[in-house]
Amino acid sequence: MSKTRYHPFSIFLHWFVFLLVIAAFIAIELKGQFPKGSEPRELCKSIHGVFGQLIFVAMALRLVVRFKYGVPSPTNPKPVLTSLAKAMHWLMYALLLIAPIFGILYFQYAGKAIHFFGLVWPQLFTPNPEMKKIVEDIHEFLGNSLYFLIGLHALAGLWQHYVVKDDTLRRMLNKIKAHA
Repeated sequence: MSKTRYHPFSIFLHWFVFLLVIAAFIAIELKGQFPKGSEPRELCKSIHGVFGQLIFVAMALRLVVRFKYGVPSPTNPKPVLTSLAKAMHWLMYALLLIAPIFGILYFQYAGKAIHFFGLVWPQLFTPNPEMKKIVEDIHEFLGNSLYFLIGLHALAGLWQHYVVKDDTLRRMLNKIKAHA
C-alpha cells in the first residue's frame, strides 16, 4: 500500500520554511530603504542572516524527515508532471540549502561577525572584497531564483487543487485523509 499522507513534522517544516523565506525576503528588501552603512541597513542584513541560518537548519531537518518517513505518492500521476514536480522540489531543496551557505560566505569574506542566537561563528575565511562580491552575486542569484521557483511551486499547487482537483494541497494542509 502506498503512503497517502505527509508526516505531520514534514507539514510543519514546509510551512515553517515558507514563513522563514518570507521573513528573509522582507528583511533583505527592507534593507534597501536605508542608506549604505547605516545601522538600520546593517540590522536588516543581520536579521536576514539569522533567517537564512534558520532556513538551512529547517531544510536539513526537512530532508531527514523526508528520508525517514517518505512522501505520499502523487494522487494524479502523470509521468511528465510527476518528474517535473520532483525536479522542482529537489531544486528548491538545493537552493534553500545552498543560498544560506553563500550568505555565510558573504559575511565571512566581508569580515563581519555572524550571529546565531547568542553564538558567534568563528572567522573561517580571510576578508576578501573580491570574493565577497562574487559570493554576494551568487547569493543574490540564488535568492532571485527562489522567488521564481516558489511562485511556480505555489501556482502548481493551486492548479492541482482547482483545475486537476486532486488532494495534493489538502495533504500539505493536513485537512483530509487523501485517497490511496
